[in-house]
Amino acid sequence: MAERLRRLTMHDPAVFQVRIQGALDENWSDYFGTQSMSVEVDENEVFTTIFVTHAVDQSALFGLLDHLNALGLPLLALKCLSVEQATRTWPEKEGM
Repeated sequence: MAERLRRLTMHDPAVFQVRIQGALDENWSDYFGTQSMSVEVDENEVFTTIFVTHAVDQSALFGLLDHLNALGLPLLALKCLSVEQATRTWPEKEGM
């Protein structure tokens, strides 16, 4: 059964999964304000960094995307997650 997202406004916080091309290390997690970050490599040795944001509103999301653009990191995918998906897939960092 597919999980349903609640209706969002521009000011409602939501959790997002972001996929970018390239490999970023964990040190970038604080810069982007993410819950978690991981890197995958495919059979062609193309690196993809995947991270999950803390709950952010649309303005903060656009700011994050602007940072990625300024760094020249191609956006591959952006997905809005339910809170349940985010905590099940990406547990909070220790100490948070």
